[in-house]
Amino acid sequence: MTALNIAGKGLEIAGGVSEGIQRKTQSQIEAAKLKFAADVGKVRAQETDAAYREDLEQTMQTISAIRASQNVRFDSPTATALFEKADEVSDRARVTAVASEKMKALGYEGDSAAVRAGGKMARTTALLKSAKTIGSLAQDIYGVGKSIYERE
Repeated sequence: MTALNIAGKGLEIAGGVSEGIQRKTQSQIEAAKLKFAADVGKVRAQETDAAYREDLEQTMQTISAIRASQNVRFDSPTATALFEKADEVSDRARVTAVASEKMKALGYEGDSAAVRAGGKMARTTALLKSAKTIGSLAQDIYGVGKSIYERE
């Protein structure tokens, strides 16, 4: 009967530890997915920045072409005002869009760290839950050893 108790407790401990390891592994996988999403978000922010800068350059060229077709100097006060306004509007939109993408990426990074920490806690919790069973197992093993020693 005692051998069965020892085997049962051993399996209970192994099952608890296995569950903790499984939760940790699942958390690591989820954290990796979130980290990848964060990295993608950072790249998306860079691409957004580049796209807005290219759009501004195109707008400036269009203004210059229109002014040139009207035989007006590109450095006239009106042209300068148009360039400054286009730059101001584009810069505001660019900064907002890039900041939005970066904030999303930071959110994913934070989620990734939280999930990873949760996985570590799941493993630790499983080990702590098994502590009582480990103590009981040790007592049973001690009892078996003691009874064998007393027989001799």
